[in-house]
Amino acid sequence: MKKVLKVFSVMLVSILLFGCGEKNSKEFVKTCEMTSNDPANGYKLSSVYKIYGTSNVVDKVVTTETVESEDEETLDYFKEYLSTTYDTYNKAYGGYKNEIKKSEGELISETTIDYSKMDLEKYIEDNSAMKNYVNSDNQLLLEGVISIYESLGATCK
Repeated sequence: MKKVLKVFSVMLVSILLFGCGEKNSKEFVKTCEMTSNDPANGYKLSSVYKIYGTSNVVDKVVTTETVESEDEETLDYFKEYLSTTYDTYNKAYGGYKNEIKKSEGELISETTIDYSKMDLEKYIEDNSAMKNYVNSDNQLLLEGVISIYESLGATCK
């Protein structure tokens, strides 16, 4: 019993003196949301962008796009469009993972963009406007991503 108390005491003192490995940089999760109604074409599109990162650098973005429509052709169109778009980006730059689920009257596309796996340098080379949204190490900045989503009409918190 004394041995257990001694070990416990050493552990407690170590935690109090050295902490629990606190990081110098602060992790964050920001959310941007956007909804667009197009009654003329018979659909509603809702997008939620969850931005994950450390300090002011974005590590990944998880996007959930939901299309609601009573027209199956409209849902099929979005399924093909989203699938093709994300597959093309993944082949060109890497880091994209997309999963699409379609049910009665709804299509949900969940996409993760992992910037640690993406060839961001090549992406910036192909999209020169992206230079405004990265730091000197070609890391995507939080304010840049928020600026992009807000320019699309999203509201970010």
